[in-house]
Amino acid sequence: MKVLTLGISGSGKTTFAKQMKIITSGGFGEEEVKGHREIVIKNVLIGIQELVKQAEKLEYHVEGENRKHCRFFTQMAVVETEWNEKIAEKVKVLWQDAAIQKTWQAAPGFQLQMNHMDYFMDHLDRISSPDYVPTNEDVLRARQRTTGEQSTFFVFEKVGWHLIDVGGQRPERAKWESIITSKDSVNAIIFFGALDEFNMASTEETGKTKMEISIQVFHELLHSETYTARRNITLILFLNKLDLLTSKLNKEDDKKAFHNLFPSWDGTTDGACECVRLKFVEGFQEIPIRSHSICALDTSLMTTVFQEVRQTIFENRLLSSGVNV
Repeated sequence: MKVLTLGISGSGKTTFAKQMKIITSGGFGEEEVKGHREIVIKNVLIGIQELVKQAEKLEYHVEGENRKHCRFFTQMAVVETEWNEKIAEKVKVLWQDAAIQKTWQAAPGFQLQMNHMDYFMDHLDRISSPDYVPTNEDVLRARQRTTGEQSTFFVFEKVGWHLIDVGGQRPERAKWESIITSKDSVNAIIFFGALDEFNMASTEETGKTKMEISIQVFHELLHSETYTARRNITLILFLNKLDLLTSKLNKEDDKKAFHNLFPSWDGTTDGACECVRLKFVEGFQEIPIRSHSICALDTSLMTTVFQEVRQTIFENRLLSSGVNV
């Protein structure tokens, strides 16, 4: 089975591919784990640098001695920085600073590359150890930009699967149609949208949220001649980051923002997911789109969801061949 995973940057496509490796083979190969050690450390450095710069923009002032740490991270070239105990200590001290914590709490209102910074900081002592070996959970949360096509192969319930993860940055999205056209044997497209992005400003278009961009991109896909010529491809919508949506809806400001966007919202998390789903499929009711609200980090949930995805794809293949199910 060949499946394309599409969606804008940060929607969770790569996390899903990693999760399927965990579900089907228990984790990652030795070389892949070793490679993620450096990725995790770079995530921590990028994360603290982002927070320092954002604190400055918000005019949140760090405490006395921590100002020199801020200068260090502001001027730091991440790719050239060698991780050591001194840098780890600077990261730890800054993370505990009231201004940085205030910035982190404000983070849902702006875009951070490293939205799992709190997880990595909870495990900083382990990550800082000289013999640190990333766990499955570390690898799942480690962020690395996808460029071009990344393939993942696995066997699920006795069927071989080929996931093709296609980059979600704007320059990468320009390649989607040619990729769909070139993959004659594609059985399904899974499009990822992030549930928590309803009030997160887009860096692509001023005045729009990331969710608006995601919906716009999804609609462009459905309108494209490339997709309409291949209506036999199963289309699945994954509304990801259910955990982050739930967390946001427990905060009054975010709850109010969501209600302003979706006045018919009933106040529940399930209701919020349904509001977002309806926005994604608006105007395309004639297209059979199977939707799932997911947390790609949740191994148990994703096992169940992928069983349903498998069933959907197999049923659609039978229908396409004229067999009633």
